[in-house]
Amino acid sequence: MTKPDDSAAASPKTCRHWIWVGLKWSVFAAVILFVGLRARELWQQDEDKPKPSWDDIRLGWLILSAVVYAVGWLPSVWFWRELMLRLGGRVGFVDAVRAYYCGHLGKYVPGKFTVLVIRSAMVKDRGTGAAAAAVTATVETLLMMGAGLAVAVALAPLLVTDAMLEGWPAWIRQTAVQPGVTAALTLVIVLVSLPIIARMLTIIGVRMTPKSFLEGEQSVRISSGLVAKGLAAFVLSWACHGLSLGLTIQAVSPSSLNLADWPIWIGAVAAATAIGFAVLFAPGGVGVREGLLIEFLQVLPAVGPQQAVAAAVLLRIVWFTTEIVTAGVLYYAVPARGERSEP
Repeated sequence: MTKPDDSAAASPKTCRHWIWVGLKWSVFAAVILFVGLRARELWQQDEDKPKPSWDDIRLGWLILSAVVYAVGWLPSVWFWRELMLRLGGRVGFVDAVRAYYCGHLGKYVPGKFTVLVIRSAMVKDRGTGAAAAAVTATVETLLMMGAGLAVAVALAPLLVTDAMLEGWPAWIRQTAVQPGVTAALTLVIVLVSLPIIARMLTIIGVRMTPKSFLEGEQSVRISSGLVAKGLAAFVLSWACHGLSLGLTIQAVSPSSLNLADWPIWIGAVAAATAIGFAVLFAPGGVGVREGLLIEFLQVLPAVGPQQAVAAAVLLRIVWFTTEIVTAGVLYYAVPARGERSEP
C-alpha cells in the first residue's frame, strides 16, 4: 500500500510559517529604521550646542542605576513565589530569585515564551513542578505589565505636551492638565476591577501557558487579595525602574538630580516597557521602548533631544548588562541541588 505523500500537505503550512516569520522580522526592521532615523534627527538638532560624548558619561551614576534596576525586580520575585506557594509549591526565595533573574534573558527571544521555559526549568527540581512554575510566571508577567500600563495611564498627563494634545477632544485636553484627577480615577477603576482582573488572570494565565507545561488537571485560582498585593509590589518595582532611568539621565545630563521628576521617569519607563512587551515581534521591546522613551523624556526641561537619545540608548545598555551579570552570578553562585523544604 502506498504511503500518502505528506510533502504536499506540509508545504503550505511551511510556507505560511516562513511568510509569518519574514513579516515579523520585516516589521521589526522597519521599527528599528524609523526609531533610528528619529534619533538621528534629534541628535542633529541644535548643532551649535555640545552633544553628549562617551568621555562625558559619569560611570558612577550608571553603576547606581544598574543596582537600583536589579533591586527593583525583588518585589516581582516575591509575588511570583507567592503564586507558586498558592499552587502547593515549596520554592525557597533564593531559588526563586535565581530562576527569575536568569529568566530575564529569555525575553530577548522573539515571542518571549522562552522566559517561561527558563524559569520553569530552574525551579522544577527545587520545590515546584514545571506546570505551576510556567502558569505562575505567565500570570506574574501579565500582571506586572498590566500594572505598568495602569501606572502609565495614571501619570500620562505628566508625559504629554500641549503640542501632543493638539487635535484631541476638549475633554481629553482638560483632563491632561489635571494629573491628580487622572491618577485618582485610574486607582478607583483598578480597585473596582480587582475581581474581574483576578478572574481574567486565572483564565488567561492557563491559556497563554504552552500546553506542554500543563500536566494533567492543573487547578489555578488567583484571588483578588493576592492581585491587590501584587499590584502594590509592582508599583514599587516600577518606582525603582523609574529611578534607574533618572540616574541614567543624570549620567549624561549636567543638571542636578531632581527627584521632583521621579513621577515622569516612572511613567516614561512604565509606558515604554509595557508597550514594548506587547509588541511580540520586538525581542525585549528593542526599538519600541527606546523610541517611546526618547519622546517622553523631552517633556523634561533639563533634558534636550540629544540627552534623551543618549539616555534611552544607555538605559538599554545598563539594563541588558545588569541582566547578564546578575543571571551569571546567581546561576553559578547558587549550586544545583534537590528540592528545598523551605516554605
